[in-house]
Amino acid sequence: MSLKERLTGIFDVFSRRTASRVAISKADALSERARRRILLLYRDVVAGEWQANTWSSAGNYTQEFWREIHNALEHLYGRAHLSTKSTQTLVDDAVAFVLKCSTEEFFDFVELSFRVDSAWRIFNDRNDLVEAINELLRIEDAPYQVTRVVTREEPSSGPFGQGTAIHVVAWPQVVCAEDDVTHSEAVAPTLSVLAAPHFAAANVEFREALDEYRRGHYGDCVTKCGSSFESVLKVVCSRKGWRVDSTKATASTLLTVVLAKSSLDGFFAQPLTLIATMRNKLSSAHGGGAKVRAVERHVAQYALTSTAAAIVLIVHEVGA
Repeated sequence: MSLKERLTGIFDVFSRRTASRVAISKADALSERARRRILLLYRDVVAGEWQANTWSSAGNYTQEFWREIHNALEHLYGRAHLSTKSTQTLVDDAVAFVLKCSTEEFFDFVELSFRVDSAWRIFNDRNDLVEAINELLRIEDAPYQVTRVVTREEPSSGPFGQGTAIHVVAWPQVVCAEDDVTHSEAVAPTLSVLAAPHFAAANVEFREALDEYRRGHYGDCVTKCGSSFESVLKVVCSRKGWRVDSTKATASTLLTVVLAKSSLDGFFAQPLTLIATMRNKLSSAHGGGAKVRAVERHVAQYALTSTAAAIVLIVHEVGA
């Protein structure tokens, strides 16, 4: 990993993605009890007390883990001492900071915890930790969820060219579940569907749409929604062997092919095509000429939920 890549990974965190929005309201702030429950989970997992698999080798990585967390947070916030307390060690300083920091900063810690160098030795299954954190957030009625890590298996590029290497396509991110029904019934199932390795590109694009929405960049959100939906259609056609020119075919063309091969009635074409139409008419994907396109929040929200529902519908319908 280059130095630039290391810094990029440190700075791609919750607080910086949401910097253009107003601070988290008091009502949406993570409660002290929720924070402590999550930290107790980390304590037991990092110390090797709780393991997802009984066959995993036990190991206490507490010192190594918290030193690496401290180092990452130093670079992120540009200061050597993190907490307001007088502490003796880097580990104590990191723990003291995470106990009392803002909700945004706490979520920075959660996201960075999956990326520190020791994480691959501590978390035998990163997504198992993701699900555990999400369960605690659910228990606490916190309006947040953590997305799953997405990986892709590729042939090894080593000197002998044997075996495979696993590359991370998307790291876990904390997302705001502003509407619990919308998140649980639309966004969460879509993230689950797109976790399949062959949907890696669509997964990244849909997550970027969520990020743009949180930043208030609603036109860009609509753009990413359309891109994600089109990527899904291309993957479906490729995996099913349905002949299309993926370099030239538009979302409308791809959708025509998919619907013709599915058991869905023809009237589904219009609402599904609308996702591509919104990108063409409203988003930043095409020039607006003399007229400035101003996409409102509720329109971007509709684009997100419509795209999420369409992706789940198509993938489950054709079994891709």
